[in-house]
Amino acid sequence: MSIYAVVKDCIVVDCIVWDGVNPYNPGSQYTLVIIPDGVIAGIGYLWDAVNGFSAPPATDPVTDPIQ
Repeated sequence: MSIYAVVKDCIVVDCIVWDGVNPYNPGSQYTLVIIPDGVIAGIGYLWDAVNGFSAPPATDPVTDPIQ
C-alpha cells in the first residue's frame, strides 16, 4: 500500500491509500500520483511532472482574505 495524491489541474485535492493494483478510477479529470517516502505533500500542494510536489504559496490573511 502506498499513499497517492489525487491531482486536479496541478493541485492536490485529496490523498488516498491504494495498492496501485486493484482497479480504482477517480475520474478522467484527476491524476493519481504516488507520494514517495520522505516527500511532504498534502491537500493544496502543487504538482507537476517536472518538479514534483511543492508547497502552496503562502497567503496573508490581511491582504488575501477568504472570499
